[in-house]
Amino acid sequence: MPWTKLKNIILAILAVANLCLLLLVAGQAVQSGRMRVQARENAIQFLRNRGVQVEENIIPQSMELQPQTVERDMEGEERVAAALLQGSVTAESRGGEVYRYYNSKGSVQFHSDGTFSAQLDPTAFPLGEDREKSCLALMEQVGFSGTILKESENELVFRQTWQGRPLFTQQVTLVCRENGLSGIMAGRQLVGRPQEDTGRQTISIATALIDFLNGVSALGDVCNRVDAIEPGYVSSASLSGPTALTPVWRVTTDTGAYQLDTVTGTVTRVS
Repeated sequence: MPWTKLKNIILAILAVANLCLLLLVAGQAVQSGRMRVQARENAIQFLRNRGVQVEENIIPQSMELQPQTVERDMEGEERVAAALLQGSVTAESRGGEVYRYYNSKGSVQFHSDGTFSAQLDPTAFPLGEDREKSCLALMEQVGFSGTILKESENELVFRQTWQGRPLFTQQVTLVCRENGLSGIMAGRQLVGRPQEDTGRQTISIATALIDFLNGVSALGDVCNRVDAIEPGYVSSASLSGPTALTPVWRVTTDTGAYQLDTVTGTVTRVS
C-alpha cells in the first residue's frame, strides 16, 4: 500500500478517535451539569419540606465567586494617597507596617490589615449640594468603586465593591464638615489586585443550602422564609501574609440576616 494512502488512513483513524473522545468528555460534562441542577432542586425542596419558603429564582445557579488572595500593594497605597490628596505626597513610616502620606491638603494612613483613614482640609474637597454623588465620585477617583449604605447629618458610610460584588468588610465612614469632606474614619479598603486562591474551593449550591439551614438551627434560630441572597466577599488579613477574600452569601430571612461562608459552610448572624 502506498505510504500516502496509509498516512491518510492513519489521519482518519486519529480524527475519529479525537471526535469520540470529544463526545465522551462533552457527554460527561452534560451529565455532571444535570446532576448539579438536580441536586440544587432537591436542596430547595429540602428547605420547603422543613417549612422554609423560598423562591427558586433567588437561589444562585452556580458558585460564581471564588476564593481570592490580595498581596499588599504599597506603591498602590501611595498612588491612592496622591490621587486623594490631589498631588505629590510625602511618605512617612510610623512603624508596625503603618505608612502615612501627606501634603498641604491632608494626610492618609494605611495599615497592613487594610485599615485606611484620612484627615482632610474640607476647603480642598467641596461636596456641593449632592454630598452622596460627590463622595462617590471622589472615591471613584482614587480607585474605590462602591455604594453609600447610610447617610446622616455629618457622615456617610461607604462600602467598596470589586467587579460589581460587595466587599462586606471593606467599609469606611466619610466625615463631612463645612460643606466639604473633612476626613475618612478608620475602616478598611482593598488596595491591590486579587488573585484566585486555588488552595481553597467552594462548596456546591446544594451543600450551601443545606449548610445554611443546619447552621441557622445550630445558632438556636428559626426562619420560615428566605427573602434574598446576595453573594459577596469578606476579608481577613494577617500581619505578615496576604489578605484572604472569602466568598459568602448574605442571606436575608423573615427573622434576620445571616452570612454563609461558601468555602466552609459556616453560618453566622449579621447584625
